[in-house]
Amino acid sequence: MEAIDYVLAIRSRGLTQAQVAERTGIPQPTISKIERGDVLDVMSRNYRALQALHEDLLAADPKPEPAAKADHGVAHG
Repeated sequence: MEAIDYVLAIRSRGLTQAQVAERTGIPQPTISKIERGDVLDVMSRNYRALQALHEDLLAADPKPEPAAKADHGVAHG
């Protein structure tokens, strides 16, 4: 995965850029640039921090529920 992939995956879990910055130590403006694709080659420590946060989030909730699950297994008829 590239840095942008990690940022997008982390953000899809509901974290704000500020929360990602706080948990990784990467400045929020840099998170924003990565997310926009303006920064493709991040420093290795930033890459590892994003990777570690992503792994932590997956370990905490490996299969998140889809945001808009309409049915919930209830039969309609």
